[in-house]
Amino acid sequence: MQTKANDKPAFWKQKLQEYRKSGLSRRTFSEQIGVNKSTLDYWFARISKEKRTKGLVEVKPASIPISNCSIHIVVAGKYRIEVNDGVEPHLLSVVVKTLETL
Repeated sequence: MQTKANDKPAFWKQKLQEYRKSGLSRRTFSEQIGVNKSTLDYWFARISKEKRTKGLVEVKPASIPISNCSIHIVVAGKYRIEVNDGVEPHLLSVVVKTLETL
């Protein structure tokens, strides 16, 4: 097998396509083309890795709307309170103090 160093990826991409069409096991296919199975496995893994890394895309998070804000408060590890915009601070204080006594 005589290929230039920069031709190897193209050569092995072609072999991978041939292997997939052949229906043969990797061992049988490697014997058929006259290479060690470990060499075949190396190049197929390398090509697969290249394909995975090329598929990356940038994801930008959507902005979070400010209206209708709410917070979640957990009291004593037992009680969960959701507080929405416009709640009376005194009412919230009374609720939290009451739950702490339970």
